[in-house]
Amino acid sequence: MRNTFLGPFGAATVVLFTSQFDTQLPKLGEMKKRLGVTDGKYYSGHGNFEQPVRFLENAIATARNAGHPSGKPYPSVHCSHILLTVADVHSDLFALIRFSAELLGGFNLNEHAMEELSRLLDRRQEITWMRMACTGWAEQLTDHKAKARRLKLTDPSILNADVEAISTVTKPYALGALAEVDEEITLWYERYRWRTVQEARALAAEADVQLIANSVTANSNEQTELT
Repeated sequence: MRNTFLGPFGAATVVLFTSQFDTQLPKLGEMKKRLGVTDGKYYSGHGNFEQPVRFLENAIATARNAGHPSGKPYPSVHCSHILLTVADVHSDLFALIRFSAELLGGFNLNEHAMEELSRLLDRRQEITWMRMACTGWAEQLTDHKAKARRLKLTDPSILNADVEAISTVTKPYALGALAEVDEEITLWYERYRWRTVQEARALAAEADVQLIANSVTANSNEQTELT
C-alpha cells in the first residue's frame, strides 16, 4: 500500500462515501474548499484500492456493532467511493451535516495504522474460523443419531452422544476472543477516525492534562522517596 493508497509519504486523509451514482457525491471543488485543501481526488471503492477500503469498511462495521459478538458477520458497510487528500486534515462540521446521507466516515492514516488494522482483522478472521469449525457439531451429532437409527445401528458412541453437553461448549465458543479483538478494532477506529478541529483540540488538551498529572505524580513520588 506504500506510495499508492496513502501516497508517496505513506500518510493521507481518507474519506469514505456511499452513493449509487457519481452525481450524488459532493462536488470535489466544494469538498476541497470545506476541508481547506488544494489537493484531493475521488477514487472508486472497487478499484485499485479495494483491499484497504475493505479493511476500513470492516473497521467501521465493527465499531458500530461491537459489544454483541454472535460469531455471525456484522451488517456490512458499503463504500462506493473514497476521497484521498493530504494527511491530517480535520473534518468540517458543516460538510458532515450536509453530506451525512453519503458520508460513511473518514480517517487520518499512515502506514503503521493500516498495518495494525490488517493484523487485527487477520486475527479476527482466524478466531471466526475457529468458531465456525465447531459451531455445527451439535447439529451434526443430532443428524448422525437420526441416521444411525434409520440404519438400525447399535453403536453407543453415536446413539448416546451427549448433544446438550456439546452445545454447552460450542454455543459460547470463541465469543470471548471475538469480543476482545472487536474492542481492539474499536480502539483503533477511535484512534484514527476523522475528527473536527474542535474534537482534535479537545483530545490534545486531554493529553496535555494527563501528561501534567503524570509529571506531578512522578515528582511527588520522588519527593516521598527522598524524605
